[in-house]
Amino acid sequence: MSRLVRRLEQNALAAASYPCPGSPSASCGPLVLLAVLCLVPAAGLMATAEAEEKAVAAIGEQPLAPLQLFLKQHCGGCHSGGAAEGGFELSQAGPDLTDAETLRRWVRVHDRVRAGEMPPANEPRPREAAVSGFLASLSSTLTTADRQQREVVLRRLNRVEYENTLRDLFGIHVDVQGLLPEDASAGGFDNNGQALAISTELMQACLEAADLALDAAFGPEKEPKRVHLKFPLRQDVERHIGNLFRDTEEGVAMFHSGYSPSAFRTFMAREPGTYRARIQARGFQSDSPVMMQVEGGDVIVHHRPFRVVGWYALPPDRMTVVELKERLDKYDTFHPKPYGTPSGTREKHEYQGPGILIGEIEVEGPLEEWPPPSRKQLLGEIDLTTAGLPEAREILTRFVPRAFRRPADEATIAPYLALVQQSLEQGRPFEEALRLGLKAVLCSPEFLFLHEPPTDAGTLDSYALASRLSYFLWSSQPDAELLQSAADGTLQQPQVLRAQVERMLADERAAEFTANFTGQWLRLREINFTEPDGMLYPEYDTYLRYSMLEETRRFFNEILGQDLSLLNFVDSDWTILNERLAKHYDMPGITGPEFRRVELPPDSVRGGVLTQASVLKVTANGTNTSPVVRGTFVLENILGQPTPPPPPGVPAVEPDIRGATTIREQLAKHRNVESCASCHRQIDPPGFALESFDVAGGYRTWYRSLGEGKQVNLYLHPDSPVRVRYRQGPDVDSSGTTAGGTDFADIRDFRQLLLQNPDQIARCLTEKLLSYATGRSMGFSDRPAVEQIVTKVKQRNYGFRSLVHEVVQSELFHRP
Repeated sequence: MSRLVRRLEQNALAAASYPCPGSPSASCGPLVLLAVLCLVPAAGLMATAEAEEKAVAAIGEQPLAPLQLFLKQHCGGCHSGGAAEGGFELSQAGPDLTDAETLRRWVRVHDRVRAGEMPPANEPRPREAAVSGFLASLSSTLTTADRQQREVVLRRLNRVEYENTLRDLFGIHVDVQGLLPEDASAGGFDNNGQALAISTELMQACLEAADLALDAAFGPEKEPKRVHLKFPLRQDVERHIGNLFRDTEEGVAMFHSGYSPSAFRTFMAREPGTYRARIQARGFQSDSPVMMQVEGGDVIVHHRPFRVVGWYALPPDRMTVVELKERLDKYDTFHPKPYGTPSGTREKHEYQGPGILIGEIEVEGPLEEWPPPSRKQLLGEIDLTTAGLPEAREILTRFVPRAFRRPADEATIAPYLALVQQSLEQGRPFEEALRLGLKAVLCSPEFLFLHEPPTDAGTLDSYALASRLSYFLWSSQPDAELLQSAADGTLQQPQVLRAQVERMLADERAAEFTANFTGQWLRLREINFTEPDGMLYPEYDTYLRYSMLEETRRFFNEILGQDLSLLNFVDSDWTILNERLAKHYDMPGITGPEFRRVELPPDSVRGGVLTQASVLKVTANGTNTSPVVRGTFVLENILGQPTPPPPPGVPAVEPDIRGATTIREQLAKHRNVESCASCHRQIDPPGFALESFDVAGGYRTWYRSLGEGKQVNLYLHPDSPVRVRYRQGPDVDSSGTTAGGTDFADIRDFRQLLLQNPDQIARCLTEKLLSYATGRSMGFSDRPAVEQIVTKVKQRNYGFRSLVHEVVQSELFHRP
């Protein structure tokens, strides 16, 4: 397969600089490269079709007939005909295991029988020997079927990996994710090779991204004009003094956390780059610190992106200097304003409540070196004005192995050098010719795909192992030390591999593992998909959202860093809080924006990720919660028990925000539909346990309503005369009964029920990590290897860092 890719690539690159028809001065290189990359997946599909034919032939010989006889004898009474229980008919479990849905149904049969759920306890049970024989035979058949269908998929870099790789390859900052089409997901992760297709839209975006990366690497021709300004904020907000703001000897006082036209106007970035700002400020008219929020970007007209740079606690008794650094585009600036004060006041500038006072401002930048280090790293001491083909060879000889993440011989480099040579022969300047060759490298299959050829032993070679490890923990290319370990052959040694994992987890790039794994396992990336209704949840804001995410990421890092038990993800007696989130959780005594580990009270409803506001937020929409959505989340992401899709023709349950009926009452009617009942017995209990948490992750004992209910005697802010607009609806009932018949009163009881099966929790997280690490979904044939990992981790008190090590050492991690 790799030889086919190489041959296609070389033939295309050799022709890439020939003039396009109708435009002799233009190169067809990008179009030819696009054709190459579209052919690569096609070649993989041909191999897949051939493998599928073999799989059908092999699987067709498996002894499914005796298994179907067993099911007919012991399960046919309930699972036959149009009224089959749970909507599962034995006739649907056909013999063609090459069909994904058929295979899924047989796996479900295996798991239900193994768990003792089928036949149910109130039905006659077959002899244990018969059950054991059935499971052994079915397991063997499913394992063979899964292995026969397993194919080695060419795994493309996703958007995050592509941008990070450009960053580390050149040593640059470049934002290209927005250029690239959104990646699809498979098995819950967007680095799964089966979902990462190639399209003309993607390739066009990659060509544009390569140009941006090379622009950043070469840097501007002239040194950017740098600024260093000092000015009082007073001169930028003078027309609002006496109206919105108050003038004092120290500076300008402001009070509104809503509309506050206090952006810097004396400074606006004239060159893109990183800028440092120092803001003299303090709390005003307050005995305690007052929060200041600073935004950066297009903060005045909002035609381009802008974002919150940070939140800062200002002491009330003295001026302090808040220093921050942020990357700005041309014409961007900064915008400081109060946070946590009323969004509007009747007294305006005469307001006697707390605010912030801002004095002198200092801004300098761009801070980047010129020429940029990336230019020297790429070119060395070569002068572009006098360079020729020998210098191009020298540059490509250094660059290509780093881009391809493995050694590159002359034959590999030759086609890219040929592009430079042909461009020079056409009279183009050296820099333009060199950029064409470099751009071809950045659009080649060897760069865009992870090259994972098996060795004679059927495992990854050392360079593929280095890349798999780096994209697992860093979402980026391996560094020099990792590649050197691959080159000298020591990376395959368990103790060396373990040391590399420890080194990589200590590196700042490991933040990508936290962000990207939790972003998909716990769906934190979906935090902005919905916005809680402002009338129902006026307390929700950007600072709370930021604090939610930080709690979960820092909680994850603490468990990983200290090798704490992964069972902490289900229940813990501690969490990570700052003042904003502690207030949201009704936990007094925590002040300041700093995050810290906090011990929870013995009877706390908090503990573990399920009761963290970020997870509760992404498992709800903007107005209401659904036990079905949250229950499905628990089954799939904590217990590893995927739920089948709902039967066709059954409408979804829509909560009543008017407050007339509760979601529990509506689901009770829903469960009367027999085809829905069996799944809802599994789904609803965890969802009911989490009903005591609202859309924004706050604890509740009653539902908020915009219709029926009692008036709530609360105000939007202690200093605001405006009442909240929601009303008190029906009481929340977070009790339930598990599918096994065990009652629970609330989430505290339910967490303890989950902990009764620690292996299942470890098994689920092991499969999630393996899927993320290898870029493929785990199948039935992978179960023995997964069990080996769970057994080893159990001996280490289910340590999460130990689990990461066991995943990396496992045979699954070392196989293509």
